[in-house]
Amino acid sequence: MAKSKDYEVGYGKPPREHQFSPGQSGNPAGRRKGSRGLKTDLHAELSSVLTISINKQPVSGTKQRLMLKSLATRAAAGDVRASGLLLPLIMQIFGIEDRGGDRRQLSRQDQAILDELLAGTREITGPAIDGNDGAAEPSPSPSDNTGEET
Repeated sequence: MAKSKDYEVGYGKPPREHQFSPGQSGNPAGRRKGSRGLKTDLHAELSSVLTISINKQPVSGTKQRLMLKSLATRAAAGDVRASGLLLPLIMQIFGIEDRGGDRRQLSRQDQAILDELLAGTREITGPAIDGNDGAAEPSPSPSDNTGEET
């Protein structure tokens, strides 16, 4: 190869005769078929089964499940550090919605009052929608009367 006078050899710039030719890979053999990445190793490790003791009771499960169970148990027992780890995890995964399974029912009287209030507000504030552009039409005010009776 002809040496170019404007090419400076240095860190990250090997001499041209030692550079890879166009189309030649830096690792022609590629990675070994048996090698695995960090994500694969982590998944395999977290999904492996283990038996531990929680409150002197043997508990069996995957390492991931047991870690969460141990963290939740420590948080429920009042460990502030465990709560500090668990609460952000819960918020990230489930969001801030109420996770309560039992929904409280209103009494018939309260439900009737709520229904009346909702029906009244729908009639008063329910906008009429114009079919052309979807914009709400303003309701006519009493001063808009033209004197004609309907």
